Amino acid sequence: MADQIKISRQNIFVIAFFVFLIGLLSLLFSLLEPFLRSFVWATIFVMVFYPFYSWLFHRTGRRSSLAALIATLVVMAFLALPGFFIVINLGRELPRAYAFLSTAQWDETSQWFMGKLKDFNVGSWLQNWGIDSSQYEVVIQKQISTALENFSHLVLQKFSEAFQNLAGFFLEVAFVCVALFFFFRDGARLALRATELLPLEKNHREKVVHTFSVTVTAVVRAIFLTALAQGVMAGIGFVVAGVPVPILLGLVAFVNSFIPFLGAASVWIPVTIWLFYQNQTFAAVGLILWGIVITFVDYVMKPWIIGSEAKLPLFWLFFTTIGGLKVYGILGIFLGPIILSLGIAFLAIYREVYLDLKKPVSHRGNSNP
Repeated sequence: MADQIKISRQNIFVIAFFVFLIGLLSLLFSLLEPFLRSFVWATIFVMVFYPFYSWLFHRTGRRSSLAALIATLVVMAFLALPGFFIVINLGRELPRAYAFLSTAQWDETSQWFMGKLKDFNVGSWLQNWGIDSSQYEVVIQKQISTALENFSHLVLQKFSEAFQNLAGFFLEVAFVCVALFFFFRDGARLALRATELLPLEKNHREKVVHTFSVTVTAVVRAIFLTALAQGVMAGIGFVVAGVPVPILLGLVAFVNSFIPFLGAASVWIPVTIWLFYQNQTFAAVGLILWGIVITFVDYVMKPWIIGSEAKLPLFWLFFTTIGGLKVYGILGIFLGPIILSLGIAFLAIYREVYLDLKKPVSHRGNSNP
């Protein structure tokens, strides 16, 4: 009886301990939740640039704080230069673009589009099918005018939201910088302690850590190489089309390719419209076809690089990346493949440990009937 009471008390203490542990962890999560996005970005950057930090660590006489500070400044400068370039150019063009979108007469623009359609003899094609060309012109012109007006309102709304969130963006950058410094300096030790908490055997823990590291590196490499390919292809297209400053526009396409909701299309589509305005129809149509190829590269090259390096199935990789974008925004580009790779790794461990499909060993002496 005493042993039963003793066991019961031990169970109560164990249950109470885990209740307090879960409660404290939930409180800790609520405190750190506003900074989780900054921590994830810092973790990604640290994993990519950690070899550079290791080199600095040995060059500075194994002074971790100094090496972490230099690495943080270099990484942020490397990431800030393209953004600074975009901000400078947008600062020059945004006032004119805002004024144009606010005061634009979209009826005149729709008439210009209708004129271009007439150049292609669309009306005569429709008449061959028994459709009145006058009705077609009224309907198409009204739809074009409405679409352009809605597009201008959407762009103005995005401009306003971007400027309203500018202070929050710089604050998050500051949090990322602080996290970068401490993750560079103490990241290896923190990662070791975190992996030791996983209720897995040592070889399984190493497998999970390796999968996470390989996936992050593959995603970053895929994003960079895809953006580089799109920037080069866009620059070649601008040169062939005879667009002014093609190298500058190609560089902007390269930078915008890192941003999913912009992409290289945010450069070649306005350039195509400008070519139409300049009555360079042949060049504009050619650039549209080339732009479709550029956009197609993003949907093929990126999953192919990630899938080949991280050994992930392309089908699931494509949909998890799109789902990650929808749920987590830009961060979903990284989180989608990472979650997929970790899920596959844990399923493999589950199959190995809990679904032992080995054939039973036959006992000696058993005779077959």
